[in-house]
Amino acid sequence: MMNNKVLRFMTAATIVGLIGLVYWPVHLASFVWDDQVCLHIAATLRHGDGWKRYFPSNFCGWHNYFRPLVVAMFATELRIFDVAPGPMHLVSLGFHLMNTVLVGLFTRTLSSESDTRNKSTIFAGIAMLLYGLHPALIEPVVWISCRFEIAQTFFMLLALLANAKIERVAFRALTVAVCFLLAAGAKESAAVLPLLLLLFDWIKADSPQKKPNHMEQLAALWKRQWPVYAAVLGAGFFYLALRFAALGFLVDTSNTPSEALLQRLQTVAFTLLTYWRLLVWPMSDLAPTHLVDPKQFSTFSAANAGGDLAVLAILLAGVYGTLKRNPIGYAILAFTIALLPVLHILPVAFDPSLYHERYIMLGLALTLSLLPRICSAISLPPANLHRITIVVFAVGIFWLGIAVLNIRITLPLWSDEIKLWQWQVAQDPRGAHYAKVNLLALYIDRNDRADAHKLADEFLAEKESCLVCMLNVAGLAMSEGDLEVAKTAMTRAKDAIAPRTDTTIWQSFILNTARMRELEHDDVEAAEDYRNAIAMDPLDPKAHMGFALFLARQGKVTQARAAMDETLPLWSSDVREQHRERFERTLSASIKSAQHSQMQRQP
Repeated sequence: MMNNKVLRFMTAATIVGLIGLVYWPVHLASFVWDDQVCLHIAATLRHGDGWKRYFPSNFCGWHNYFRPLVVAMFATELRIFDVAPGPMHLVSLGFHLMNTVLVGLFTRTLSSESDTRNKSTIFAGIAMLLYGLHPALIEPVVWISCRFEIAQTFFMLLALLANAKIERVAFRALTVAVCFLLAAGAKESAAVLPLLLLLFDWIKADSPQKKPNHMEQLAALWKRQWPVYAAVLGAGFFYLALRFAALGFLVDTSNTPSEALLQRLQTVAFTLLTYWRLLVWPMSDLAPTHLVDPKQFSTFSAANAGGDLAVLAILLAGVYGTLKRNPIGYAILAFTIALLPVLHILPVAFDPSLYHERYIMLGLALTLSLLPRICSAISLPPANLHRITIVVFAVGIFWLGIAVLNIRITLPLWSDEIKLWQWQVAQDPRGAHYAKVNLLALYIDRNDRADAHKLADEFLAEKESCLVCMLNVAGLAMSEGDLEVAKTAMTRAKDAIAPRTDTTIWQSFILNTARMRELEHDDVEAAEDYRNAIAMDPLDPKAHMGFALFLARQGKVTQARAAMDETLPLWSSDVREQHRERFERTLSASIKSAQHSQMQRQP
């Protein structure tokens, strides 16, 4: 018994160590994308008690999200690690490794009763390797803002494992309900846990010794598990009450474009097929965004019809296989149920991309956990089984080799934001415009004027105005004193503003307006605009910095220094000094200009 436990431990430790080694460069990665905006620049979670305002809702301007657990994690880590990205990346990697261990444990739990302990250990090790090194999970490991996905998967797996292993019904019900609540507090898609509990309870009830009819199985299942289901239902209602109290609604669909039923069904079918492709072969098309033209789903074509029929066949096979106690049917249903929140079944616009690789995280874990049952159900002659085993082993080694290579090539691309968006432009032309919008802001921020002007000219030449593009073009022009281009860009930006424009973008528009009025020497209105921008988000360092620099350019030394004293603590410690130096240069130049003007006026 002891030798078996040691073998299991050593196997798991070796696999976890290997995965950790492959991903180790992540500790050198920086903040990218939402990380940069929501964790590095914004002071909401790290300055004073401002985190209390964003703990329940509206973190990073996310209107429909209620994710207090991970927001609390971020607030804690930002303060402990002083806004250093490396340790936060290692926390995400730690969660990924823990999830890998949970996949191994759940795989052992689901092993067939006929499997030996060594066989169960082998299957658990294979499942851990495939999960830990699956390239679709690169994004959530390297992108800190994907912690929601990783944490939710952790608590979902913990709930399913507790449900399968804990014998005492009261303790089992309490543990599963708490895990459900924590998973929901990490991400809303935890709502599928009750369905997964039912499915895996059905799977666990499968016994080769006796085959009672379905009604008898359901009756036995209800008798054993009704306290768990009741506890999970109670936890669900408690979560909904918390969500409503925080947001004022459960789901806001007011900003969702209407779609015909046919279009929505074909969108669902396409998305599900894409996730099935990612499950098996995730080695290509791993760009950060996946923008798909929705018009292609509004017509009934041969390609769309083929996809619809394929999805229907797969789902029917899953239901039929599950009823007939076929493990492949179990895997189909488990993977599909895990994906229900991201298949665009409900008319809720939550992301401009149609799909993301990271969304298969839970479905991948559950599918791999069923490997022992799937393999046990395969019955082949010994000679054929031997040859097939060799072929599968060779294919598996090749797949893992490509996966490791993929991870090590992709990690640096996710580690620097300019590389990330340049990769997007090269990888997926459909998302090139979105990537270029981000690149323009980055080039301006890093003072890469040549590349910034190339993109600015490209955006100005477009017929349709992009609001964020025009704001960045205007900002670039104003930083160089080109008032004519700035006015053109701001006019086009104003025309592009929609009634429900994001608050952050509105603030940027007001800040740009303030700077333009300053260049036009309308100092009274400029000051008012700067103050309005600060009022929109009192913890935004950019708005405070704009006002402090404005006062410095006005030569109002005392007021400027007071404003800068309020601004500096809002910047993260790694950029605080460079902003202080920028302020001092601006103030010094203003004082020298005023002295020079005074000397010229003297007789």
